[in-house]
Amino acid sequence: MPARQRVEIEDLGPRQALGRGRRHLDRRSFLRASVVAIGATVGIGAARWISLDAAALAGEAAANNEKRKKDANPKSLAAARCPVTGDNVSKEFSSNYMGGKLFFCCEECIGKFKADWSTYEAKANAQLVITGQFKQIRCPVTGDEFAPGIKMKICGVDVCFASADCVKKVRRAPADKRAEMVFGKGFDKGFATKNAKIASTSPSAAVSAPEKWSCVVCGYMHKGSSPPGTCPKCGAKSDSFKPVI
Repeated sequence: MPARQRVEIEDLGPRQALGRGRRHLDRRSFLRASVVAIGATVGIGAARWISLDAAALAGEAAANNEKRKKDANPKSLAAARCPVTGDNVSKEFSSNYMGGKLFFCCEECIGKFKADWSTYEAKANAQLVITGQFKQIRCPVTGDEFAPGIKMKICGVDVCFASADCVKKVRRAPADKRAEMVFGKGFDKGFATKNAKIASTSPSAAVSAPEKWSCVVCGYMHKGSSPPGTCPKCGAKSDSFKPVI
């Protein structure tokens, strides 16, 4: 207790001195308790804000990472193969190609592809389909509408065809030529960019097939969507028939 305060208490009576001493003790205890309570409250609030800020930053970082993955990986690079070596590709090694991105296993393969791209064209086009940058719109053999149930896996892609004959034609070819038939020569008529609009093929837009054919030799009339092999009346060949419109 300070000297001045102690002297003042000594000048008072015993009971008055005791009461004033207790008031000073109670005041100091109250102030000490108040400081502790305020500090605890501020600490809890600060910890809560720090926790919320950390969670928000973590969520933002996760969203940015996911966006970067989607931008660098059009669909799935896991199934894609380097068109030069056939090995797994990396998003770190890519080159612009056909309006999209072509991925490779290393920097050296990019140079080889640019030096002789026609050698690797079919496999490169197949990768564009695997990564979702191109989609199938027609049969790659005939250019007609394809049937989803008539398909064959080529270069890891389920390719659909217009008929079973188209599948047989591709299957009869040597294995190293199948990719060329579908993703080389047939790529332009069978595939297009993912945002390409498909031309209408509705019955109203199509030209009606003739329903009658006339034999120019004897005048025999044949009904059907195509002429007969031979005229049943005079024996003329099918090229002797003309459509009746």
